[in-house]
Amino acid sequence: TSDEYAAAIARLSGEKTVSDDSFDDVVRHLARVHPSRYLRLIDGVDVLGLRDVHQLTDQSEALRFVAFVDRAYDEQLPIVASGIPLHEVFADEMLGGGYRKKYLRAISRLVALTHS
Repeated sequence: TSDEYAAAIARLSGEKTVSDDSFDDVVRHLARVHPSRYLRLIDGVDVLGLRDVHQLTDQSEALRFVAFVDRAYDEQLPIVASGIPLHEVFADEMLGGGYRKKYLRAISRLVALTHS
């Protein structure tokens, strides 16, 4: 819930550098930055906060998010999120398509990084 999210962000902010961004803002920003620069987006961040996560239905957005998740996973960056559970972020049609393995890997990584 958004109350649990806010409480987690507040609790973690006292001891770490925590981002607090809407999921839509992050997805939009990823479209304007080359994937090779995604690591710079999280440089200096200890916990990634994503508000109002919703299901992605656009393949381009989803693939950019996969690349971003890969960078976050490489850095072992914990994620706190509100909205739908992160394991539901990719639409069912995507999970049956040609990028199935990429999406499933991203889901596994999102679950591993999720902090409550």
